[in-house]
Amino acid sequence: MYFQHNYRTQRIAQEIHKKISIILQHRIDDIRIGIPTISGVQISKDLKNANIFVTFIDKEGPEEIDTAVIILQRASRFIRFLLANTMCLRVAPMLCFKYDSSLIEGAKVYSLISITEKL
Repeated sequence: MYFQHNYRTQRIAQEIHKKISIILQHRIDDIRIGIPTISGVQISKDLKNANIFVTFIDKEGPEEIDTAVIILQRASRFIRFLLANTMCLRVAPMLCFKYDSSLIEGAKVYSLISITEKL
C-alpha cells in the first residue's frame, strides 16, 4: 500500500512539474521574475500542499532572487487556478515557491574540485 501511494504522489509531482513549467513559460509575463526553472516539486501525502523549488538563470544577487520568489508566491493563486484547469485533481494543491540553491552550491563544489585537480 505504501509503495502505491508513494508512486502516485511521484506521478502527480512530475505532472505538476511539467504543467507549472509550461505555465511559467507561457502565461506569467513579469520582467522581475526573469527566467525561472523548476528544479523540483515536493508534494504532501494528502496532495493538498506542494513545494515548488525554483532556480533562476539570469539572477545573481540575493535581493533579485528574493524579489523573484516573492513575486512567484504572490502569483501562486493564479498559477494554482491555471494548474487546476489543466489537471484532473479533486483539489489543486496550495503552491509554495522556494528557492533551490543546490545548483549554485554544486557549481562551487565543482570549481573547488577542478582547482584541486590542477594542483
